[in-house]
Amino acid sequence: MITIPKELKETYLAVCEILDREGVLDELGHVSVRLPGGDLVLTFGKVSPAQGRDKDFIVLDMEGNRLQGTCEPANERFLHLGIFKARPDVQAIAHTHSPTVISLSAAGRVLRPVENLGAVAYGAECPVFTELGLVDNFPMAGRVAKTLGQGKSAVLLGHGNVVVAGGLEEVCVLALWAEKSARLLHSALCVGSPRYIPADQVDAVARQVIAGKAVSRVWRYHCWKSGQTCRPD
Repeated sequence: MITIPKELKETYLAVCEILDREGVLDELGHVSVRLPGGDLVLTFGKVSPAQGRDKDFIVLDMEGNRLQGTCEPANERFLHLGIFKARPDVQAIAHTHSPTVISLSAAGRVLRPVENLGAVAYGAECPVFTELGLVDNFPMAGRVAKTLGQGKSAVLLGHGNVVVAGGLEEVCVLALWAEKSARLLHSALCVGSPRYIPADQVDAVARQVIAGKAVSRVWRYHCWKSGQTCRPD
């Protein structure tokens, strides 16, 4: 029996609830996290994330084999595993169907930050993976990972996005910020020509946001909003 830390499962459930409630994850997105040790992945099987419960957790190896749990693995598990393989630094991944991210990609608009949170969520410009359809095999997942590079997020054209981070709390907040920043960009496009944060200033702005402990503050806010209990810093 593979031991899954209770705290990790509780945080995972909170992430799914928050992202669903905020209209980011929806009924077909998915979240994954490395288990301690790094070579096994915890995720839900084929269940809508906000409806997932303890019985729906599964443990996968890096080849996509189910080692524990009874729920059927999602077809797009390869999307997560391909990124985990390519990025040892990544501990958690969210594949969301952020509505504004999808609509802007369908309109051919590249996500560039017009405000501070976007600078953190996707840097100077969010890369776009242009192949269509589900990422349900390793070769395609490898191409997504190449598009993502060393960044925190990549757009999947007409599909959503993939967001990566060093932990579940961070990936939740970055997914929220990616959608929020996309909404603000959409609003700016509707009324005029957006004034983007200059590329040579994006990193400095992102560092300021991170230094202000914005991620932990936003995580705590959304836990409070959903009635969840967050761990202390």
